[in-house]
Amino acid sequence: MLRRCSLLSLSCLLLLWAACSTPRRGDAPLRTPAPAQKSAPAPVEPGTKSKLAPGDYAVLIDSEPAGGIVVVNGVPVGRTPQRVVLSGTARGFSRDAVSIKVRFVATDTNHTSQTIEEQVTLLDKIPASIHFTPVGSTRVAR
Repeated sequence: MLRRCSLLSLSCLLLLWAACSTPRRGDAPLRTPAPAQKSAPAPVEPGTKSKLAPGDYAVLIDSEPAGGIVVVNGVPVGRTPQRVVLSGTARGFSRDAVSIKVRFVATDTNHTSQTIEEQVTLLDKIPASIHFTPVGSTRVAR
């Protein structure tokens, strides 16, 4: 009797599992989720005078020598000089931690390529501009 009950319960469990794992008619097949993309603030063309939404701040990224490759949160956004829009609070503090890097590519074998990084944290006011050189960076306050 015990054997018969265990066989019956096992077969019920198998039927239940098969019913749950079989897609119903009209159901879309399950897809794997897309990998998370790193978001980067949108670059702004240097010559445009666009209105910024409340809480958005434009930051000028420039370098000496000009033409460094700007990377924001791991996403390349262009060459210097470049304007980047960052989201901030009403008092001008950053809403998100933002990594801004400028890559200076060596022009010949006598020089080496340099990457300079500047971090804007939640405790930092968003600067008006950041000036990069191969030896460091300087922020200009708003």
